[in-house]
Amino acid sequence: MPDPIMGERACAYAVLKPGETLSLEALNRFLDERRIAKFKLPERLEVVERFPTTAVGKVSKKDLREDIAEKLTTKE
Repeated sequence: MPDPIMGERACAYAVLKPGETLSLEALNRFLDERRIAKFKLPERLEVVERFPTTAVGKVSKKDLREDIAEKLTTKE
């Protein structure tokens, strides 16, 4: 996600199984247990029903970047 000082910061998008929940703390604990470097841990978690895709069916990172930039602008 964009950041005025650092340029960008990590934001995780997740699609959950029906009935499941996930918190940023639980995600970071899971990643920490797998020895992911602290600076790579996400600072925000966005849960979505589905990932936006490109015409060939890949996850559209461009659309995710636009989505989080819009959410940060509107302070959602």
